[in-house]
Amino acid sequence: MPSTFESKGEENKSKSKKKINTAKITEPATKPNANKVQQHRIKNLVESNDYFGPQYNSTSELPNPDASLQVLATGVVEVIAGTRSIDQLARLLSDEVYQRLSRRAIEARQRRDALGQKTHYQIFSVLNMMNSSPRDGVIESVVLLNAQRRTRAVTIRLEGINNRWRATSVSVL
Repeated sequence: MPSTFESKGEENKSKSKKKINTAKITEPATKPNANKVQQHRIKNLVESNDYFGPQYNSTSELPNPDASLQVLATGVVEVIAGTRSIDQLARLLSDEVYQRLSRRAIEARQRRDALGQKTHYQIFSVLNMMNSSPRDGVIESVVLLNAQRRTRAVTIRLEGINNRWRATSVSVL
């Protein structure tokens, strides 16, 4: 279907009409709903957590937890002793455990400062490690650490969250 438009030429002050041929563009025949993206509105917090919250994994989807348990046990004791930064363990700890351990490390440092004690670096070795699994994707463990001065027990609960082990509970006895 031809269409026309008007243009003003600088050489010719009069209006002239030019004819331009246009072609009708057609889309390929497709199903009417083929290109539509289904939109899903998140209506409540519970549904939001299903999409964006922590995704729990089964034990078979995760690596062997023994290495993580050894690193965590020695790391937690070293953080409390003041010889390791808590930031080095951040990816292995849940937010709640990170905050509690940070407060405990600050209290221990303040206690050492009040008594005039210096931070002593100790080398820990793992004496024994006992694991149990109360359900799939959860490991509860007791790790016995030996240092020159004393033996310590560290209890750790690991949960498979977002394709890695994360400590959701840690206690040093």
